[in-house]
Amino acid sequence: MALLTGKRVTHQCKNFEVFLSFSGEDTRFGFTGYLYQALDRNGFNTFIDDKLTRGENISKELLKIIENSMISIIIFSENYAFSTWCLDELVKIIECKKNDQLVVLPIFYNVDPSDVRNQKGKFGKALAIHEEKFKDNKKIQSWRGALYEAASISGWHYKQCYPESHFIQDIVKEVSNARFNCSPLFVARYPVGIDYRVKAMLLDIESNDAYVVGIYGPGGIGKTTITKAIFNRIYDRFEGFCYLENVKEQSMTNDGIIKLQETLLFEISGDRNLKVYNKYKGINIIKKRLCCKRILLVIDDVDNLEQIENLLGESDWFAYGSKIIITTRDKQLLSSFGKGHSTHEVQELNNDEALKLFSMCAFHRNEPMAGYWELAEQFIRYGEGLPLVLKIMGADLCGRPKCEWKSALDQYKEIPHKDIQKKLKRSFDGLGETEQDIFLDIACFFKGLDKDYVVDILEGCNLFPVYGIQKLLDKCLIIVDRFNKLMMHGLIQQMGWEIVRQESPKYPKKRSRIWCYEDAVSVLTEDEGSDEIQGIMLCSSEPIKKQFKVGFSKMKNLRLLIVRNVHIFGDLKYLPNSLRLLDWSEYPSSSLPSTFCPQKIIALKMPQSHIRLDKLLKSLQSKTLKYMDFRSCEYIMKLPDLSMSTPNLKELLLSDCINLVEVHQSVGRLDKLVVWDLKGCFKLQLLPDCLMMKSLEHFNVLYCSKLKKFPNIHPEMKSLKYLEMGETSISVLPPSFGNLTRLRTILFGSYDHFLHLPSSIYELRHLSDLGLFGTVIFPKDFRYIFPSLIKLTLSFFEIRSEVDFILTSCCTHTLKYLYIYNSNVVTLPERIINFTRLHTLHIEGCKLLQKIPSLPQSITKVHVSNCLSLVSNSSSELSKQFGEMLQSKNFSDISVHGTHWFHEHETKYLNSDGDECSGLWLSPSDFSVHVTEFHKHETKYLNSDLEDTRCGYEIVVPGNMIPFEHQSVGSSISFSVVLEFHTLALCFAFGQPLGKTYSYICDVHIAINGFKRVLKTQLFEEMNFDHLWFYYIPWRSLQQLFKDLNLGRLGSTNLVEVLCRISCWTSGNRKLPPIIRRCGVHVIQSWGTQMPRDIFSLGEEMWRDIHSLGDISSLVEEMRTMRYYISAFLEDISSLGEEMRRDISSLGIFAWRRYVAPHIVTRRRHIFTRVRDAARLHPAILPTPHH
Repeated sequence: MALLTGKRVTHQCKNFEVFLSFSGEDTRFGFTGYLYQALDRNGFNTFIDDKLTRGENISKELLKIIENSMISIIIFSENYAFSTWCLDELVKIIECKKNDQLVVLPIFYNVDPSDVRNQKGKFGKALAIHEEKFKDNKKIQSWRGALYEAASISGWHYKQCYPESHFIQDIVKEVSNARFNCSPLFVARYPVGIDYRVKAMLLDIESNDAYVVGIYGPGGIGKTTITKAIFNRIYDRFEGFCYLENVKEQSMTNDGIIKLQETLLFEISGDRNLKVYNKYKGINIIKKRLCCKRILLVIDDVDNLEQIENLLGESDWFAYGSKIIITTRDKQLLSSFGKGHSTHEVQELNNDEALKLFSMCAFHRNEPMAGYWELAEQFIRYGEGLPLVLKIMGADLCGRPKCEWKSALDQYKEIPHKDIQKKLKRSFDGLGETEQDIFLDIACFFKGLDKDYVVDILEGCNLFPVYGIQKLLDKCLIIVDRFNKLMMHGLIQQMGWEIVRQESPKYPKKRSRIWCYEDAVSVLTEDEGSDEIQGIMLCSSEPIKKQFKVGFSKMKNLRLLIVRNVHIFGDLKYLPNSLRLLDWSEYPSSSLPSTFCPQKIIALKMPQSHIRLDKLLKSLQSKTLKYMDFRSCEYIMKLPDLSMSTPNLKELLLSDCINLVEVHQSVGRLDKLVVWDLKGCFKLQLLPDCLMMKSLEHFNVLYCSKLKKFPNIHPEMKSLKYLEMGETSISVLPPSFGNLTRLRTILFGSYDHFLHLPSSIYELRHLSDLGLFGTVIFPKDFRYIFPSLIKLTLSFFEIRSEVDFILTSCCTHTLKYLYIYNSNVVTLPERIINFTRLHTLHIEGCKLLQKIPSLPQSITKVHVSNCLSLVSNSSSELSKQFGEMLQSKNFSDISVHGTHWFHEHETKYLNSDGDECSGLWLSPSDFSVHVTEFHKHETKYLNSDLEDTRCGYEIVVPGNMIPFEHQSVGSSISFSVVLEFHTLALCFAFGQPLGKTYSYICDVHIAINGFKRVLKTQLFEEMNFDHLWFYYIPWRSLQQLFKDLNLGRLGSTNLVEVLCRISCWTSGNRKLPPIIRRCGVHVIQSWGTQMPRDIFSLGEEMWRDIHSLGDISSLVEEMRTMRYYISAFLEDISSLGEEMRRDISSLGIFAWRRYVAPHIVTRRRHIFTRVRDAARLHPAILPTPHH
């Protein structure tokens, strides 16, 4: 009997479940007829060709029926091979099997399988007759190959000693299993954003040998949905497969574990009689019965290792090539598999995907209905890309009027939907008690704060945060961003808030934490606290002045107190001694309550307060205190001795204490201090004579304009990394300054004073960021460089010779960033071309600058603005270099002279949406808010070297004439491309009134076939003249931007529109806004201009091979996922040159037949490496042939 393994067919809609291939002469009215009736009785939609007209050649109709069948049963009988019709059927059946379109089950009815396989006996005789008759060796060989392939498949061998009725029953039973195995899993009603995520993960899964693949992420992010889609794509490649869902829930009881084990055994072995009586025996049975199989196993939703071990014991139990896919909310769980695993984090939906999914659920269409757009976008912002939340909200709001939508949104923000809360809370329920406390503290008080600071606070609360925070990271409940800030998804934070609210829904005073302003006011003003309260945050979005008394007398267990933006009048009588954090901006009194003697306080933060340090430190003696923040406290005039009262201080912030004059000598010996900020203390005159602070890393005396002497540096002070001392009155640095050997960043100099540097400055061999302000005099007694210098900034340098010395003698090939502002620079040194790592050059306000020499090939960003004397040749050279980088030598020169200045009638350029491109005028203060948001938004696109990951090249230069042939007047331009993704070079010409200063923010949008995306947001500050902005975006960035869209088959035309719009601006001239005069585009093909013609010359037979496949869209999609194999090649293909193109053409038809065509036909993934190695072709450039 045949054992049906877990081999499945490709999941697509099938018209028939079973196709019968047989010789009518032998079995139509006997065995085959009985088998057909048995299948029909058991509900199988079975095809039998008793109504088709037979002839010499098989009909196209029958071939289509075979393709659209799920299972084919081939009944080999004595006269089967004498029928050419049967043999043609067989060839088609085997072809579909190879393409994973069909499950094949052979039956050898009164014939020996070896006779079929080796074409002996009657099968050999039949083939000999066909050879004599047809003289078509190719057709005969295809028949022989199909017979051999079919007879090699495990099947049934019927002999007359066994009752036919029993034999047929066994076949029907196995076909039933096959039908079950051929049914793919339901993925999602609206699988938005699934496809490209699945492709990205499959690329890794298929390209490495890891047994275990972990997919992790927070609840509701789509792990299960993505895993089901992956399962459907690959299960038919394995001998056995099984998808086990909700494993965590089912593993709560022994019976549940046993049921999971039995399901695994049955789905892979097919044995319904296998029973497991306890879970420990079940583990051994799984090992024994499945160890030799190459299987695919999905274990969905686990949260501890035991749940996995109950099902697979060790990950290497199964045969080589097996894949175990595990979904979990706990990343750490996956590390237990050592090196034999790979992990994938599921990302949230982007805004476009979220809008589409929400719209499908709420409106049953791809976008919101008219009048609902603004509301829909508010729900999208609330959902923050979690598919579960978007689906629940969309279904809940479907068909409801707008008034109910608004009410629902308000409710969601206060109280989350019960289904959302239930799903997200599962991660919280799996935490220990201390981890739950840490999570709630972060959700209520510490989101967005520095991780190390929060760890110190929570350690003072005995919550063991080093371990606990890592647990939260593993559970995907929090993340630590690139700036070491603790961040949390908004809905996960709201889940934490709701947990606290449920402690006492109606009485805030009985909750453990209070963060809502209204709740905090009611508890504090009425002194309604309780011992349950551990933390209070009284924070207002707008400054509030209140004349009320606050009471803490009933809060004996208060650990955390935060008061911001609320000015309370009157003295405070009591504070709990249990406080670990006291963060009170604008504290109303000059001292703390006399009864306040905290023994475990970690942080004391009282900026903008009336506090007097001498009074405070007399009553506060704390060895646990690590953080003191007294910024902008105008009553602090002297920093007293801190060595006894706060010996373990790590951070001391005193910036903008405008009356601080003197610092006690003992402060210079605080060996635990890491950060010391005195910025803006412009009356400060006396620092300690010597600094011997072993731990100090950050020291800031910027804008301490009366400070004349810099302290001596003790030889043991080795930790200082960041020093800012610009705009002081210091004119000489001590020779001991060279002891700061680990210094990485320095900003010093003054607009009013020369600063003379000692020779020991050259001892700073780790210096990577040097900022010089005003005029700084370097020692010239010997020539030296800073060997690690990466960034150099020069501002307001007056002495030209000093500028020349710095640029020629103090810089080296390590330099990456060069910024020059408002300095006497005439030209840059010619040797700048040797700075082979330089990628950013920014020059602004250098009125004497005349020439910029040739720049190194490493350059990616050039910004030159407000440089009146810059000659047109330099701008033209930049344009030429830009063109060379784009492999286009025919750019016209940039025009600087003869500039067409702005006129009033030009202010009304309109974009394609009908909005004025001049944007909204803002006051300088309001504009600065937008600038802050711009920098915050753009930070996420920067890599570790602060390079924009979206952009390949960018320059800003004076001028207004675009050097591209394809350009248009105004702020938008449209064009068509044959393929989806090209590298684009864009240029925008900005205009403004002469003699006025403007700052503005512009947005660049790109739309392909109507699908719009934000390409780039750019800030231009203090611009005085017309200028050009070139922006080069590689095809990879465009592909990433539109990764969720299917932009059509190869050869199709795609319409592209680029739009640039000034969103907001500021200037003293409110009447005349800046404008976008023109925009241009240059399209770069990644393979060069000759490559498409070379492809067409490959020959007609090659194209026939491709198009014999019919619709190759699925192949194209698969090929596009194989960037792993050819990503490096894509960057170099355009530079291969004429010789390489001749090599490609010379491969001819032999290479196509030998290497390429067979792999396309079988759709094997190694086609991509063969194409690369043999024909050097990229799949994305295979157009529909028109020759």
